[in-house]
Amino acid sequence: MSATRDQGTFATSRRLREILAADPKYRRRWKPHAKRAREDLHQAAIAEVITHYLWDCGELAENVSSRSLKDRVSRALNGSVVTAETLRWFIEAFEMEDGHREDLWGTLFGENDPRFGVAHTLRNRRPMIKPQRHRTTNLIERYSVGPNRSLIWRKTFHAIRAIEDGVDAYFFNHEPWVSRIEVLHGGVLGERYVYGNGLTGVDILLSKPLKKMEGTALEYRAYYAPDYSCASEVRRPAFARVENVDMAVEFASRECPRSVWWCLWDDHVDGEAIWEQEWVVRDQVARQYVPFIEEAVVGFRWEW
Repeated sequence: MSATRDQGTFATSRRLREILAADPKYRRRWKPHAKRAREDLHQAAIAEVITHYLWDCGELAENVSSRSLKDRVSRALNGSVVTAETLRWFIEAFEMEDGHREDLWGTLFGENDPRFGVAHTLRNRRPMIKPQRHRTTNLIERYSVGPNRSLIWRKTFHAIRAIEDGVDAYFFNHEPWVSRIEVLHGGVLGERYVYGNGLTGVDILLSKPLKKMEGTALEYRAYYAPDYSCASEVRRPAFARVENVDMAVEFASRECPRSVWWCLWDDHVDGEAIWEQEWVVRDQVARQYVPFIEEAVVGFRWEW
C-alpha cells in the first residue's frame, strides 16, 4: 500500500469516528444496539446497523449475522483498512448527508486513482427511467473503431446480482446513435425507450426472473450507425456500484490515434473530461482495468 493510500486510510478512519460519535442523527442509529451505553463509539452496534442495511439491499444473506462484519468494521474504525466497499456500507447504512459523503470519499481517495477504484465524480446525475434493481459484479466492455475512424460496435459481458425478488430485466442505457442491439446470451430484447434529454435505452428480458441475491450473466453487442463517423471518445457511467471493470478500445485502422487518454467525466453525455491521463496503446488496443466504479463516468478519448 502506498504512503498516500495509508494517509487516506488513517484520515478516513479518523473522520468516520468523528462523524459517528458526534453527530446526533447517526448516534441515534447505532445507540439502540449498544450494550454498554457509556461508550463513545460501539463497534458491534455499528456493525449491527450495517448488517441490517446489507440485508435490506440484498448484499448479504439474512442468515449471516453481524458478527461476520465486526472485524471489518473494527479495521475501518481503527485505521487498519478502509476499502471503498466498506466506506460505501457506512455511508449508505447511516444515510449520511451529502457533505459527509463527499468529505469521506475525498479523504479516502483524494484524486481518483484507477488502481484503487473511481468513485463520486458524477455531478450531473441524470434521472433514470427505471430504478436499478441489481448490482454489477463483473463488467467487460470492448469497443471497435473501424478503418474509417468510426465506431463499429460495442460488446459487453455483464454479470449482475439481484438486490430484490422478481428481477426479470436489465435496462441497458446506450448512445442515441446505436442502430441495432443483439443479445448473445442471457436474455432477449424488450421494449426500447427514449427519455430525458436525448437518452436512450432498452430492456433486456432475462431468461428467468432472479430472486434476491441470485446472479446471472448477460452478453450483448450494440452496433453503431454507419454514418456515425465523428467518434472521439467512449464513456461508461455507473450510478450504483459496478465491480471489476475491464474496458478497452480496439483501433482496427492502419494507424493509431495520435494521442489517447483515460478520462473521468462528471456527466455521462455532455461536457469535457474533469481528469485525464495520457494512455499507451499496445497492439492497436487501449485498455484499462478498474476494481470498481460508483457514481462516476470513465472511459477513453482520442485524437487522430
